[in-house]
Amino acid sequence: MSKSIILFIMVITQVFGDVCLSHGMKNHGEITSFSPSAIIDVILYVFSSIWFYFAILSLAVSWFLYMFSVSKMDLSYVLPIQASSYIVNAFLAWLLLGEVVSPLRWLATAIISVGVFIVGYTEYKSEKQFNIIVEIPKEKVSKILLFLPMSGFFPLIWLGIFAMVLADSLGDFLNAKGMREIQSLTSFSFFSIIKWSIEIFTNISIWLGISFQIIALFLFLSLLSWDDLSIVRPAGAISNIISFIFAKYLLHERINQGRFIGICVILAGVISLSLDH
Repeated sequence: MSKSIILFIMVITQVFGDVCLSHGMKNHGEITSFSPSAIIDVILYVFSSIWFYFAILSLAVSWFLYMFSVSKMDLSYVLPIQASSYIVNAFLAWLLLGEVVSPLRWLATAIISVGVFIVGYTEYKSEKQFNIIVEIPKEKVSKILLFLPMSGFFPLIWLGIFAMVLADSLGDFLNAKGMREIQSLTSFSFFSIIKWSIEIFTNISIWLGISFQIIALFLFLSLLSWDDLSIVRPAGAISNIISFIFAKYLLHERINQGRFIGICVILAGVISLSLDH
């Protein structure tokens, strides 16, 4: 039960942070360049918007709960459960941000959620047994994106999503690797939490993981300035497939059949989502 509560709070705080980020980026407008001056302008805007402070606080709570979760549970289990935030994201994007969520997008989000349920239910049974394509004028887009491989074949927003997913997956892998290198948190006393936090922030793998996730965050902000939260966040579920490969072959996690099926369903939902435009 304690695992379920931790994962639930992790998901809710992530959703709240995502909604705040999306609202802030809609107020900012499209990011059309990745030049140093443009990046500095975005950073200055971030630190002048109250929405980003709400987002940072909420996402920081979610991140610490995520780090705690991957120290106790398999990465290939935690990440698909984290994907349950997608349907909540779609609902709040429609309710609070006024996004138009098409029937196909709802269907794709529902498929992803079914995949999440399969992963979670498989883990539960195991424990019981063993106790939009945004039309951005090319002349306005950073040359970095235009010269990415396959830029002539894929919509620019999906190239951005693939880049974000790769950075995020590398960050997840390095964070999970780092958490397995430090001593697990055994109590929630003040001194135990301080000691555990120090071990986290002195681990080189975790620092590298954070660096990749900062890159993923900036790409996420850019994508939110181009398209809706209800398509950008679910599309990020592709990271589950990459993280699945990392977990199996680099972290040597045991991937049971139910977990594999759940991840495949999540991928099917992402493919459905890519057709929504």
